Amino acid sequence: MSLECPKCLSAMQPVTHGDVTVDRCPSCGGLWFDIMEQRHLREAAGSEAIDRGSPEQGARTNEQRRVVCPKCGRQMTHQRDVDDRAIEYEYCSVCNGAFFDAGEFARYRDEGFLASLRGLFRR
Repeated sequence: MSLECPKCLSAMQPVTHGDVTVDRCPSCGGLWFDIMEQRHLREAAGSEAIDRGSPEQGARTNEQRRVVCPKCGRQMTHQRDVDDRAIEYEYCSVCNGAFFDAGEFARYRDEGFLASLRGLFRR
């Protein structure tokens, strides 16, 4: 059973990188991550390839403020990444899922990589 995109209501499709499968919307390019999947993929080489959506489309869908979790139907909250406060994604505090608009995961992944490099040079 496929999930419905919380932004544009299209049927999402599974996409796998390594041993992690997430759901991607073929219409708006958004990505759904079950609990902690985005963190696992943030560390995986080449994982930014799953984010094929246009950042311009992502900026438009990011403006949508009322977002319902496609897993449990609860209202999602807006979270900001601790490494890059400009990255804002939707988070479900009930099932711990996260939705990234098109382009957000690639930026989130890049920022995580850069933060790890900065950490190496601080030692």
